[in-house]
This record gives sequence, structure tokens and C-alpha cells, in this order.
Amino acid sequence: MDNREYWENRAAWRMYEEMQKAEGTADDIAKIYLQSSKYLQLQMEDIFERYRSKHKLSEADARRLLDSMDGTTVQEMLQKLENDESDQTKKDLLAELEAPAYQARISRLMELQNQTDAVMQNIYHQEQQISTAFYESLARDAYYQSIFETQKQTGLAFSFSHIDNKQIDRVLSMNWSGKHYSERIWKNTGDLAQELKRELLVNLLTGRSEREAAEVITNRFASGAMQARRLVRTESCFVSAELTAKAYEECGIEHYRFLATLDLRTSEICRSMDGKVFPVSERQQGKNYPPMHPWCRSTTVSTISDEELKKMERRAYNPKTGKAEFVPGSMTYGEWYKKYVEGNPEALAEEKAIKNHASDKKQYEQYKKILGKDIPDSFVKFQKMKYNEPEKWRFTKLDIQRRRELMENPESMLPNAGNATAAEAKFTGYLFGGNHPEGLAKGRAFSSRLGYGTDNWQELQKEITSRATKYPAALKGDNGHGKIMYEQKIIVYGKNGTPANVIVGWAADDKGAAMASTYIKEVK
Repeated sequence: MDNREYWENRAAWRMYEEMQKAEGTADDIAKIYLQSSKYLQLQMEDIFERYRSKHKLSEADARRLLDSMDGTTVQEMLQKLENDESDQTKKDLLAELEAPAYQARISRLMELQNQTDAVMQNIYHQEQQISTAFYESLARDAYYQSIFETQKQTGLAFSFSHIDNKQIDRVLSMNWSGKHYSERIWKNTGDLAQELKRELLVNLLTGRSEREAAEVITNRFASGAMQARRLVRTESCFVSAELTAKAYEECGIEHYRFLATLDLRTSEICRSMDGKVFPVSERQQGKNYPPMHPWCRSTTVSTISDEELKKMERRAYNPKTGKAEFVPGSMTYGEWYKKYVEGNPEALAEEKAIKNHASDKKQYEQYKKILGKDIPDSFVKFQKMKYNEPEKWRFTKLDIQRRRELMENPESMLPNAGNATAAEAKFTGYLFGGNHPEGLAKGRAFSSRLGYGTDNWQELQKEITSRATKYPAALKGDNGHGKIMYEQKIIVYGKNGTPANVIVGWAADDKGAAMASTYIKEVK
């Protein structure tokens, strides 16, 4: 086996492994379709058996009737039967269906049609969630696997940029085939819902037995699952190919060779492209780059020129040792990944962000409802804070904990918190002015940590009073002057982007609450 054939075989095997993973994901989605099919069949029990119609249409007549309808509702079907006075069979069937004995059956059928919409909505959300999580993982693996293969092929451990969540999101948001995959899932599940509701009406019109009706529903769901499988396989091919191209660009590789999986199932278009070389910059899905069509199994392999090899050699130079770094021929992908990806803190943070995308998205939405403007204004910024700014993340979790404590124990709210005030003298004559050493020391802490001072003390005043309603307050006792003292622990995010744990003392009565003291305290 020559060198070129060896690397082409490796690329083909990698594509095979990725498609096997895609099949596993499609299997998970198919289970949802199967479970949903069984659920609807269970709900159909007795509807199409106990009340077998004496007067029934042929399946051809039933479908012609339904074809003349705009929708798939029972009411519209009954109206169509009523309007066709020339057909005695339809008149007899209408009379039977409108008889009191059939009303319970008709009501259950209408309910079942509504349940069908709900079932398909559930399938849509689960299919989208499972697919997206798989594509994110596949994208990361495809990128790093491609760089690993290039380094193995050249033997050079050259430097490279790590993939981040934003780049993967950009690829997953591409409408490369005319529609985004989430739109295709929505259309597939919506079409299946209409087909199922239509079949329920055919059951009613033709008098299918319960077994026959269940068989039709099973077949429809199987068809839907196959559509989902085709989408997963094709979209997986796109994601893998696109991230492989990103890896080519990162490595400085300018050309690729098209590789078709040559067997009896290979399409004519892929056979005709096999072995051809194209510029990476001119790649185009469906024309000279995978996927060429649905179910496509083609892939690519890099072609490395002498000039590109020299550039990689320069990038492999380690200034600490004064020598080029090499990838041993015996190094596995797992060993390489551990050294060059997991060994890089920034890359490790990105990997966590990608891996936890779904759970982090849910967490972000929950936190946003509670923290409002105190949470980063985008999900990308939220993940960046969570995995790259440990101190901010620690304060964010503490903030959530305290605010939830008040939500769970509303009786712990500061009395008259809505009328909380903070006197100007507390800021201008104590924290940021005057001659009280302890007060000025507290003020310096606010300035250095949060960015508040003589020029913007009003902003700190507003932060403190506006947060009085958001945190629990602990009773401290009577001050001897008719006021009840409370203490609040709040989080203030300040002007410097560095949050702080701020302790606020309040003097409250039946008219309101006035700030008595405030200072920053370190959180252990």
C-alpha cells in the first residue's frame, strides 16, 4: 500500500465511524417515533373496533373525499358528507356517524386528533435537541481529528487554533441545502401530523379494524423515522465535511482530494468525482464537496504541497527548546487530544462549553429570569464567563442562591423594602468624603473593587436601594430609637466588571427602610 492510499483509507474509515455514530443518534430518534406510535395506538383502542360502521366507503372514495377538503378535521369531513346528496352510501354513513350511539366515538376521535398534534410537537422538540447535541459533538471531533491526521501525516506538531462554540454555532446555523435542519424537522413532523390525522379519518370512513388501523399508524411513524434518519445522516456528513474544511484552512492546506465510498450503493455523481482535486477555497456542497446528495457517504483528504509542509515546519518550532516538535508515529488520537487539547486551558473551557451547550442554555434562561440585567446579555457571553472567569461565575451562583432564598421564603423580605432610602450624607460625608477613617476605608474598597467614588456615588446609592427588594434580610434587633435593624447581603456588579459581596444595614419602621451602613466583605 503506498502512502497516498494509506491516508485515503484512514479518511474513509473515519467517515465510516462518523456515520456509525450518526446511525446511533438516528436510532435514538427512531425510539421516540416508536414510543409515540405505541402511545397513539393505545389511545385508538376500541374507537375503530367496537363501533364498526355498517355503511362504509371504499378507501379510494374515502381518499377522494379527503382530497377535496382544506383541512383534516372531523367537522369538515362531516360537512363534506352532508353536502354530497347524490351518493346514498355517504348519506347513510353520515346518518350513522351523527347518531347518538356514535357521539362518544366521534368525540374520542376529535380528541385523538388534538393529541396527535401534541405528540408531534413533542417529537419535534426531542428530535431537535438530540440532533443538535450530536452535531455539536461531531463538529468538535471532526475538527480535531482532521488536524491530528494532518500532524500524523507530516509528523509535525505545529501550532493550531482551537475550535470555539461560536464557530460551531455558525456552521450549525448554515442553510446549506436551502433550509436549516430545524426547519426540516419542523416540516417533517408537521407533515406527519397531517398524514396521521388524515389516516384517522380514513379509518372512520372505511371501517378499518383496530388491527388494520394500528398497522397503518405504525407504517406512517416508520416513514417519519426514516425521514429523520436521512436528515441526521445527511446533516452529519455536512457538519463533518465543513469542520474538516475549517481544519484544512487552519493547517494552511489549500487543496483537497474528493473520496467516494466505492461500492454498489455509490451514486453516479460521487463516482464521477472520486479522486479529483479541488481548491479548499472553492468548495461547494453538492458540486465538488460532500454531501453531494441525501445519504451521501463521500469524504475528502488533504493534499499537502512542499511549500505548505515548510510552513507547518515553521509553526512546529518550539521557542523553549529551539527545536521543532514532532508527533510520534505511535501516538494515538486519544494521547494527542490529551496533550494538545485538554492540556490547553482555553481549549478545555471551549470543549466544556460545547459539550454542555444544551444544559447551559437551559441554565442561562433560568438565571436570566432571576438576575435580569445582572447576567451577560447573550448566551455566548454567559458560557465565556462560566468557563473562563471563575470569580464572576462564583459570584453569579452566590447571587442566584440568595435571590432564590427570598423567592422560597418571601417572609424574609426587608420590611417596606419598596420604600428603601439611602441618605446622601452616607456617601458624601462618610464613604467618599468627611474625615472618618473607617468610613473612608470602606469607600476606598468600593472605589477599587466596584469603581464608585465622589463622581458617581449616586449610582451606588441607586444600586443599593433598588436591590433592597431582591435579597432576604436578617433581623438584628431594636436600635433603641423605635427602629428595627436588619442586615442584607447583596451582590453588586459595579463599574469595573468585578462583582462584590456588599453588606447593607437597614433601620426599618412602618414607613420605610433607611440605609444605616454598608461595606464590602470578602466571601470565603
